[in-house]
Amino acid sequence: MELYLSETYDLIHGDLPEVHRLADSTTEQPSDGGDGTTPQQPFNWGFTIIIIAVFVMIIAWFLLSGRKNKAGEREYVESIEAIKPGNKVTSRGGICGVVVEVCDDNTVIIETGSEASGKSRLKLMKECIYETDAKGPTQIAREEAELRRQQEKEAKRAAKEAAKGGQTAEESPADVPAEDAPAADSSPEVQDGPQE
Repeated sequence: MELYLSETYDLIHGDLPEVHRLADSTTEQPSDGGDGTTPQQPFNWGFTIIIIAVFVMIIAWFLLSGRKNKAGEREYVESIEAIKPGNKVTSRGGICGVVVEVCDDNTVIIETGSEASGKSRLKLMKECIYETDAKGPTQIAREEAELRRQQEKEAKRAAKEAAKGGQTAEESPADVPAEDAPAADSSPEVQDGPQE
């Protein structure tokens, strides 16, 4: 097809007749029912709910892990403050020893080594202590609560075993009725010395 000069000018400036315009192949014509409207797809609520649930779980995880980290940090600080002579400590570098003295300048002196190889003393800053057997008030309270729970659990188990054995939970072998106990001597005691 040959284009004349006027048609080239019209082609450049967009004044071409309808016959010569090429259809754009990149635009897709909607496949509709003939009325010219595109059918709308339904909104996918399931995917949106899953995304929201994931974000809520991530936020909850950050909040809960932060609280747990703060509690662990508080217990660590309390145990470091509770260090006294005789406590075993391990430094962040892996040095193990027994505290000999707690200094005022936030340091401790530990003794490490054995009798055979010789003992040595080191001065450590309290921040360098990784773990210790000293217990702060929070840790002591937690251990006491755990001990009470274990005792209650054992008492319940013993009560169940006693109920299976034919005894009631209130009656135990230590509770002996008064009539089965040996009779106490009801006579007055005889005193050997002079009476006043």
